[in-house]
Amino acid sequence: MNLETGRSVLESAVARPNPPVFRFSTENHAPQDRLAAWREVLGGGVHIHLDVEPLDAAPPCATVELHRWGGTSLYFSETTPVRALRTPLLVQDGDGDFRLVRAEGAGYRFTAQGVDHIVPAGGAALLSNGVVSAVEYLGSCRVTAIRMSRAALAAAIHGFDDRPIRRIAPDAAALLLLTGYAEAMRRTCSAADPVLAAQAARHLTDLAALALGASEDGSQSALNGVRAARLIEIKADVEKHLATDGLCVAAVAARHRLPVRYVQRLFEADGITFTEFVLERRLARAHRMLSDLCFVAQPIGIIAFEAGFTNQAYFNRAFRARYGAAPSDIRAQVRRDHKVLV
Repeated sequence: MNLETGRSVLESAVARPNPPVFRFSTENHAPQDRLAAWREVLGGGVHIHLDVEPLDAAPPCATVELHRWGGTSLYFSETTPVRALRTPLLVQDGDGDFRLVRAEGAGYRFTAQGVDHIVPAGGAALLSNGVVSAVEYLGSCRVTAIRMSRAALAAAIHGFDDRPIRRIAPDAAALLLLTGYAEAMRRTCSAADPVLAAQAARHLTDLAALALGASEDGSQSALNGVRAARLIEIKADVEKHLATDGLCVAAVAARHRLPVRYVQRLFEADGITFTEFVLERRLARAHRMLSDLCFVAQPIGIIAFEAGFTNQAYFNRAFRARYGAAPSDIRAQVRRDHKVLV
């Protein structure tokens, strides 16, 4: 794809103001066109307002994924070593918001207004958009950046000020929760649902405030962000261990070093018990497999076992109660739809 074609694709993607999800890859451009196309994307195409410079002579390689929920956004990138700049021209946009930037695989160097800091790989820092600055990624890395409004941060952090950088320790518990929550929102939260989008933005800000040193005990809102992040982590853990014999709330709580009753309350606040959630996810996995042509020859008993059921009679009853059909009915429909001979 040449630069002109890439520009037309970009213009189409950003024809709507603030598209909720935007993706870009330098792989879609000829090597000699990559830098210009990337600069166009960062400089104006999706309103990030950054310039970029490669740190070596090789053509830059990068992917960009941007999720936007009003004034809050998530930016994910995999990049070769580059320098991202808020130039004197770009800061004239009047953007006084902040980016929480974390890089994995390599650290980065931040410079602005006489400040010169190295943030190590896995570490993070809150960076001001309102000053002329540079972020120099010191190697190939994976970048997560969370844009948050100054007003939201000031409301969450007592005595918030506009210093160019605030560092966060790589092992800060709230940072780990924030990173996991951001990844979960990347996969699951659609800006098409305004309630979920607003909730995601609020939880991201609350977790960032905690990572920056706000008191967890001092804010009910911050506690809500922690609970949301922990529930997402625990749900992902359950999905990972669905087929494990002995999956129970005590085992999950122990893995996360949390009290059993705390885990139970997280689910209850979400309108479901832990046991109900596990059953629902196991049934959903079995239904997906039974509906997939790739598994049409696999015995139903094996599918039930791989979904985490050790008693097929119980599986059959629960499946019928949930889907209004027996597992064999779903299997038969797949065979009819695809004209599979028995």
